[in-house]
Amino acid sequence: MVLKQTVEQLWTTSISKRTKDAYDIGFMHFKRYLLLNNVTFTNNLAPVSEEILIYFVAHCQTVLKLHYSTIKLYLCGIRYNYLKENCSDPLELYNGKPLPRLTLILNSVKRSQNQNKRIRLPITFDILEQIIKSLRKGVFSKFIDLMIETASVISFFGFLRCGEITVIKSEHFEPAINLCISDISFTDNIANLHLKQSKTDPFRKGIDIQLHKINSHICPYRVLKRYLEIRKTFLSSYQNTDPLFVSIGNLAMERDFFITKIRYVLELCGYNPKNFSGHSFRIGAGTAAGQAKIEDHMIKTLGRWSSDCYVRYIRTQPISIKHAQQQLAESFNH
Repeated sequence: MVLKQTVEQLWTTSISKRTKDAYDIGFMHFKRYLLLNNVTFTNNLAPVSEEILIYFVAHCQTVLKLHYSTIKLYLCGIRYNYLKENCSDPLELYNGKPLPRLTLILNSVKRSQNQNKRIRLPITFDILEQIIKSLRKGVFSKFIDLMIETASVISFFGFLRCGEITVIKSEHFEPAINLCISDISFTDNIANLHLKQSKTDPFRKGIDIQLHKINSHICPYRVLKRYLEIRKTFLSSYQNTDPLFVSIGNLAMERDFFITKIRYVLELCGYNPKNFSGHSFRIGAGTAAGQAKIEDHMIKTLGRWSSDCYVRYIRTQPISIKHAQQQLAESFNH
C-alpha cells in the first residue's frame, strides 16, 4: 500500500502542476467527446485508434476553437493517461514512429492557423513608461494601480513570463509553487526574486532573479519595495506564504485579471490592446536588450535562455535594419 502511494505520487510529480492541470482538462474533453460518440469505456479508458484521434483533433479545432499548441497539449494528456494505466502509447505505431495520418492532420491545423496568426507586440521600455505614467495618474484604485505597476516593471526588468507572477485560478494558488511574499528579499541595493519553478525548470530547482536599484524614474528595486510597504497597510493579511500579487479578497492575482488590466491601460495610451498579451513584457525586454546592443550572453542570462531561442523574441524595427545596412555600406567606403 505504501509503495502504491509512492508510485502514485511519483506519477503526479513527473510533470509540473500546470502541465498536469492542462493534461486533465484535455483528457476530460477527450472523454466527453467519446461519450458523445457512444464509445464505451473499460476501466476508465476507451479503445483508442488513429481514426478516433483524428476526429478528436477536428473536434478541438471546429467545436472547441482551440489553437494548434493546445490541441497538441491535449493529445499529450491522452498519452500521459494511457501510459499511466500501462497501455501502449496511443500516439505512436508499434515501431515507435508517430501516427502518419494524425501527423498530417496536425500539420494541416498548424498551417491553417498560421495564416491567421495573432499579433503579439512587445511592450518595450517606452510603452512601459506610458503604462506607468497612466497608472500613477490613477486608473483603478491606489492599491491596484501600484500592484499592476509593480508587476509590469518587474516583468520587464526580470524578463518574466506572465505565468510566473500570476495563477490561472486563484483557488489553485500553492505557496510551495507560486510566487509568495517570502520569495522577495532585499540586500545592498538589490531585490532578489526567487522563482520556485518556471517553464524551463520542470524539476523545481528554483532560480534567483536580481532586480537592481538603478538610476531611472522606473526602478524595479524601488517600486517593489514601495509595493510591499503599501501592501502591508492596505491588506489585513501579510504572511510570508501569502501571494505576492493579489486582487480582490486577498486572493492570488489571476492571469486574466492582470492581462485585462494591462490591456485597459494600453487602450488608454492609444494602443490596440488586442495586439498585446501577458508575454509582451518578456518579448519587449528581449527587444529592448537587442536595441540596446546588450551582449548575447547577457541577454541569455537575463532571460534565462539556455539556447539562442531568445532571438525570436527580438522584434527588429525597419530603422534598425536601415542602420545595419548603412553600417555595411560604410564599411566598404574607406
